[in-house]
Amino acid sequence: MKKKSSLQPAPARLPAREGGFFNLRISIGLLTIVAGVFFVLFATANPSRGGGHGLGARSNGPVAPSPLLSRQLTGRTFALVTPNGVITENLLGSERQDLARATPERLLLGPLGNTLWQVDDQNAIADGVAIDANDVWGAWTLQGARLGAYPIGGNGTPDFEFSSFDSGSSGVASAKVADRMAHMESNAAGNDFRVHGFRSTSGGIPDWSFPFPVSDPNLPASSKNVAVSYDGSTVASVVSDSVTQNSTLYVFEADTGAIRSTWTDPLRMNAVDLTDDGSVALVTQDNLAALVDTSNGSTLFSVAGSGAGNIYYRISGDGSVFVTGGFNLDVYKYDGTTYQRVIHFSRASNWFGGASIVSRDGSTVGSFAGNYANNWLTGEVFLFDVASAQMIGSYPVSGTGQYQGTPVGAESNDNGTVMAFASWGTEFHDWPGVMVFNRNVDLIGAIEFPGSAFGVDVSTDGQYVVGGSKAVHANQFGSGGRIELIQLQPQSTPTPTPTPTPSATATPTVTPIATATATATPTPTATPRTTPLPRPRPSPHPRPTPPG
Repeated sequence: MKKKSSLQPAPARLPAREGGFFNLRISIGLLTIVAGVFFVLFATANPSRGGGHGLGARSNGPVAPSPLLSRQLTGRTFALVTPNGVITENLLGSERQDLARATPERLLLGPLGNTLWQVDDQNAIADGVAIDANDVWGAWTLQGARLGAYPIGGNGTPDFEFSSFDSGSSGVASAKVADRMAHMESNAAGNDFRVHGFRSTSGGIPDWSFPFPVSDPNLPASSKNVAVSYDGSTVASVVSDSVTQNSTLYVFEADTGAIRSTWTDPLRMNAVDLTDDGSVALVTQDNLAALVDTSNGSTLFSVAGSGAGNIYYRISGDGSVFVTGGFNLDVYKYDGTTYQRVIHFSRASNWFGGASIVSRDGSTVGSFAGNYANNWLTGEVFLFDVASAQMIGSYPVSGTGQYQGTPVGAESNDNGTVMAFASWGTEFHDWPGVMVFNRNVDLIGAIEFPGSAFGVDVSTDGQYVVGGSKAVHANQFGSGGRIELIQLQPQSTPTPTPTPTPSATATPTVTPIATATATATPTPTATPRTTPLPRPRPSPHPRPTPPG
């Protein structure tokens, strides 16, 4: 790790990565002796960190077994850069892989924070996670694709699981202050898409279900394609039609599954986010951000982004602030009449599309930018104060090896004092798959998976962080995955002073609006939507293909 920029306090350091302790070819007898010696030496050389929760104290409760290795015909994923943006490409294996040999031998670092429980699966990948006041919801994909409902206070044993197909792709989203979640799934063939409404008390039987009349095998279900409003009133999903090439936003009444509105557009829809009350949807459309009135499907505001593909836009709880990413990071704020861009930030050869977030109160924007010019082996986390339109600070990371450390997700607690970022990580795990920061950009939590992180979420109060992963790196052939829940150490509320940075360019600051508490969603003035240039449809977020 490099030192953090912007004159901020130095982040917590992870212990140096260690290896070479184990020789798998020695005899069983020698292995027992060496293991005992290693334990003593490691306990002496590596004291516990993160409040006493080191490698020897990964959990304060039962941890599920870790049968992570299996023999599967599976794919590996790469992030590719095009002039239009970043796409992910899935390459399928032609023969069975022994993951025990494919995975580099190494020691796993314990987390910053306390691991409450882990759930491991030999075949399915934990592609998406969501957390509410009581439960962690997990979306597993590949063989054994399903929804899992895991109580926060439990031991990783699900209250129930659900799957219509048992294989394919899966996505999940949940309300934060209501017992309501949505599960989106598509079968392995990619020609049957469905969304289901659940509560924690549903017992594996959906409260309602809706089969989409359109489908696209190239754009399977994922957690980016489904959203639930903070108050639990609204569910939204985006799906694509492989015949017409159109995409459609569906908005549902969360309690009944009744369709509130739909909106169809020729430009591909990659993701959807909702305001607290579900009255406005922010739809990511390749290089366009569109704010849609969910009562009638009309476009309220739209603006072009800076790239397409692996890109997801996010909106604050009251709709007053939203963030777009791509080759640039742009933040827009409502001034009482329309949206004005208040932050414009870029770095050469960096991609901001995969892991950007705005806090629910609109105070803070964060982004984990990856440098694609060096195979995603360096990157930097940036936090911005929206009111002053200035950077708070940053946290750079760097690594080595053949595998790409591509950022893939970001989430925040309500007031922006806890922000978590997920990435594939490097071959040698030079930084954790999930990194958690306070508003001073100090590293206050981490989850180190055996493979690549695929999803992350944070509780409203910032006390809990959950991550989902693949058992091996995304660039490796393999399957299997893990969901891990950590509890952070108590944090004092930081009061940072935003630090101007020469490379951050801001437009004149608009009149501040209150965002500390949820207010009625503003109704911005409708403006004509820009007409994007024709472009090839980039490859979607990959769906691993199960054995034939």
